[in-house]
Amino acid sequence: MDVAPGFEPVLLDLHDTNDYTVLVAALHDYAGQLEHEADGDEADARHYGNEPDAAQIAHLRDAAARLHRMLDDIERQLDANSEARKVAGDDQ
Repeated sequence: MDVAPGFEPVLLDLHDTNDYTVLVAALHDYAGQLEHEADGDEADARHYGNEPDAAQIAHLRDAAARLHRMLDDIERQLDANSEARKVAGDDQ
């Protein structure tokens, strides 16, 4: 079964340190928010003697993990670009 992506890949210009900082901080904050929400949902359910909504908690944790993978991918690409510039003698 072929699965088409929802969007085409994009290239973000993170040359400006402030752009990089804002993007990475926002992704980290949102991942933390989702993880905190999942933890809170579990704790609240247990506190009131209910079973946690496993599907909702899994959804929140999956979204947070997705954000962490995106952050790792950004760092990997930036490291690769930096290394390529060093090799090419174009490191500024």
